[in-house]
Amino acid sequence: MRFRPIHGILAVLAVLGVGLFAELALEGRLGKGSYERVSPGADHMVRIDVARLKPLEVRFYRFLNSSNQEIKFFVGKDAGGVVQVAFDASEVCAKGKRGFRSQGEWVVCNKCDKAFRLAAINNGGGGCEPVPVVHHEEGGQLVLAEADVLTGWRLFH
Repeated sequence: MRFRPIHGILAVLAVLGVGLFAELALEGRLGKGSYERVSPGADHMVRIDVARLKPLEVRFYRFLNSSNQEIKFFVGKDAGGVVQVAFDASEVCAKGKRGFRSQGEWVVCNKCDKAFRLAAINNGGGGCEPVPVVHHEEGGQLVLAEADVLTGWRLFH
């Protein structure tokens, strides 16, 4: 059998397909719709019900505004019941766009596997730690100003 140009094209497409599949798998984007979409209201505030959030539970959100600026963040409640909020990125690992995962009282970087206590997320830090988001609570709702969420856009574009 002779090697024909179509065989070369098929080989290149196969290699590209495997590379794309591997990248999606490493980023955790295969079949995983774990981000809940949120948008700011007319008052430029994002409101999230956290009254039913259990201790050591973490939820992931995808903020999208009218300018199509997408920012991912997570909200968790530590063992003491304090709500912790951070972008799903760190200063060091943001370019990898792999974010974090929750494991009990820990939040773990999906790129370098470093773990950080959920209870210390609001304190910030730097390096590979999740970048905290300015927030406050009103009743059983978490309130985020659109401008505060947009400060993290640099980590996602």
